[in-house]
Amino acid sequence: MTWCRRCCLHSSIRAVNLIVNICGVGMIIYSLWLLKKWQDGVADLPSISFLPRPWFIYTCLGVGIAVCLSTLSGCMVANCISNYTLCIYVVSICSLLFLEVAVLVTIFFKMDWAEELTKYIDENHTEFKTFVIFHIKMCRAILIMILVPQLCVIVLAITLWAIVPSVNPRQCPKCEVFYSADPRQSFFIIY
Repeated sequence: MTWCRRCCLHSSIRAVNLIVNICGVGMIIYSLWLLKKWQDGVADLPSISFLPRPWFIYTCLGVGIAVCLSTLSGCMVANCISNYTLCIYVVSICSLLFLEVAVLVTIFFKMDWAEELTKYIDENHTEFKTFVIFHIKMCRAILIMILVPQLCVIVLAITLWAIVPSVNPRQCPKCEVFYSADPRQSFFIIY
């Protein structure tokens, strides 16, 4: 049994969505751990009330949740592929990606976290300050790296959207299954 281009793209979207979902779950776990470390470190500081909120942690957590939800919708779309569902999926993922980039630039590149923390953390707590600055850079790198597989999913979805009308489902037995799939069916079923 040979696979057509559409089936290969379909499987590729599912594989990349799985990788992105694992990264999203990792981001959520990392953000929650970092939030606990932030709260433990802030408890030792003398002036807690003036310390800025840890927006970099909230951003990482929010992007992790958004990534998991977008990959969940990607898995549902992968089961029922039509021009309409692919169009809605591509538009929604692109808008989510633009929102992620805007938040990333605002929180991580327009704010000088080292200067903000220097105002409120004295020289007795430099270990906490270096810990936070290191993890700010780490969050920035993680968020930039998660954008790459999301862009790959968008490219695969656009490519699949472009070739869907040109493929006859009778040419490939797997395509018949994909065209007749029920959108309410569980996306964990492997054909």
